[in-house]
Formats: sequence, structure tokens, C-alpha cells
Amino acid sequence: MMRHIHYLDKKSVAYLSEALTNHYLSKPAYTEIVIICVGTNRYTWDSLGPMVGSRLSERFEGHRHVHLYGTLEKPVHALNLQKTIAHIAKSHNKAYTIAVDAALGQFYKIGTLQLVEEPLQPGVSLNKELPPIGHIHLKGIINNHSLLNHKVMEHTSLTFIDEMSAVISRLLVKSCQDIIPQLMPAPQLGNEAPNHLSSAT
Repeated sequence: MMRHIHYLDKKSVAYLSEALTNHYLSKPAYTEIVIICVGTNRYTWDSLGPMVGSRLSERFEGHRHVHLYGTLEKPVHALNLQKTIAHIAKSHNKAYTIAVDAALGQFYKIGTLQLVEEPLQPGVSLNKELPPIGHIHLKGIINNHSLLNHKVMEHTSLTFIDEMSAVISRLLVKSCQDIIPQLMPAPQLGNEAPNHLSSAT
């Protein structure tokens, strides 16, 4: 199922955060949350994910239940995505994983946020074959897919991307706040202390 709403709609945060939380509650069998924000800091049009990640890192740094991958400082992109996925599978094998990425779409959909209840297929707009990730994913439509060339993409507004990232960050914070009390308790091995490290790759 996919839900969509324009990022400037005043109901966007409440609408999508509620839908995301309900998706988790339909099968609440996880002990932590992983958010992986895909993109690069080299191009404005592909920086939505890392911008979201950097905003969230200010809120969730060191959080015991929320682990973040992909920021402007340490982005997750095509070159390290597979390695990051492998690390997440090993270190957070019982995590509810939310993926975030920019996407291309039809002209009239630019500015739309899409919450899709299936794994993210990163790079599909650019015909890249990258591994899927996430139990659910959020996409922000940042430009028109029919005009795919670097001259057009370079004209994507940084202000537009920044504003969209702020909305996505707010709805993810709201969702995490609602999901955390519903997480399954993590099994403790002896007297081993829980892992409080929030990492980025």
C-alpha cells in the first residue's frame, strides 16, 4: 500500500506518521528501529536522504532504540549501500527498518511525499540495480523523471530539498516516539550492557 501527500500540506506529518506507526503495529516483533537515509552530499537533487539523516542525528544521537545510517557527513550511497545493508543485517537483525530516499516522478507530483509499505529499491529512477532495503520506505518526489539529465537536476532548489527534509524528519521523530514504547524488549546476555551507540556509515 502507498500513501501520498504534498509536503506543504499541514496534515502531512500527522497523516504519514500515523500510517507508519500503524504499519509497525500490524506486526510488532522488533526490538529497535533502524533508519537508513540514502543519497549523496555531492548533488543537491540527491541530498534529501542525507539531509534527513543529519536532522535526525541531532535528535537520536546515542539513542538506545533508534540507529541512524546516512547523513551529510557520512552518506549512504551506491558505493557503500551493500556494505551498509550487510552491517545492519548483522548488528540489528531484529530491527524495524525505515528507508528514506529522493525520487523522480511525474511533473505534477513534485513535492509529494510517498510512504510505501515495501522495501525501497534505491536508484531505480536512474536505472541502477541496487539491493532493496527496509520494511517500509519514504520517498520525496524532487523532480520530473521525464527530464532526466544533469543540467535539469542541477536546478533542483536547495531550499526545496531542505524544507522537504524538515517535514520528513518531523514525521519520523513522531513515528519513533509512538513506536518505541511498543518495541519488544531486547534479550540480555548475562550482564552485558545494552548497546547505546547510534552509528552512521
